[in-house]
Amino acid sequence: VVLEPPSTLHPAASIVMPIAMHPKRFIARNGRSLVPGWRAMPALRNAIVACVLTAGCSAGSDASETSVATSQPAVTFAEIVAPSSTVPETAAATTTTMRRPLRYVFPFAGTKVSYGRRHHDYPATDVFGCGANVVAPIGGTIEQTRIIDPWVARTNDPATRGGKYVSMLGDDGVRYYFAHLESVDVRPGDVVDGGTLLGVMGQTGNAQKSVCHTHFGISWPCDGVEWEVRRGEVWPWKYLDAWREGEQLSPVDEVAAGEAEDPNACNVARSATSAADA
Repeated sequence: VVLEPPSTLHPAASIVMPIAMHPKRFIARNGRSLVPGWRAMPALRNAIVACVLTAGCSAGSDASETSVATSQPAVTFAEIVAPSSTVPETAAATTTTMRRPLRYVFPFAGTKVSYGRRHHDYPATDVFGCGANVVAPIGGTIEQTRIIDPWVARTNDPATRGGKYVSMLGDDGVRYYFAHLESVDVRPGDVVDGGTLLGVMGQTGNAQKSVCHTHFGISWPCDGVEWEVRRGEVWPWKYLDAWREGEQLSPVDEVAAGEAEDPNACNVARSATSAADA
């Protein structure tokens, strides 16, 4: 019987075998093996079949040779990790990390909201639209939250007036503060994208005595615990206006200028009597 195509010597055994042929072609029409010992060598036969089905084993290959498969790029919301374009056979793929771009989004969703152009004795704004979803205005890390409402009208501690709140540090280095929330959906240490749900607008803290709204403050971050800087240091209206229209107006420069004008603000805030309750 003539076997096609021409055969080569298999490196693992002194038998002649065809390359890249279907395993049934090793069996003659009468059911007998065309290769001596084919049916008596299960382990070797299985190995040979595996080689045949995967286009054959190259003659003279080194049994100790290793290769590294090229994997697809792994993508996360915080960074993109991609393998290098050339991968040595005996070395793991190198990776390249790229920072995600800074992008601002309007921090309220699900319900139409409004906000005033005035606030009392410090820069901040109150946003109205009870039940609105409060979302991250930019990617960042959650720094502080309060999930219970400790405010008591009789004492009216300024550290607890915000009720349930979320304070986050944006990827732009700016701190964003949302207070009087009905519920909180994140925890300290969480890394979030712009648009991630932080909580729901409510009426906690001293908002119990007014109307459902969210207090929104923009400031520079302070080490430790405090409430006086966190509540707001720059007027946020023009940024809310821009983000609502999809414009990428950043508060970074204004926040940096405010900190430069009052470099001791964090120290003063941390030394306040009720700072530890913030």
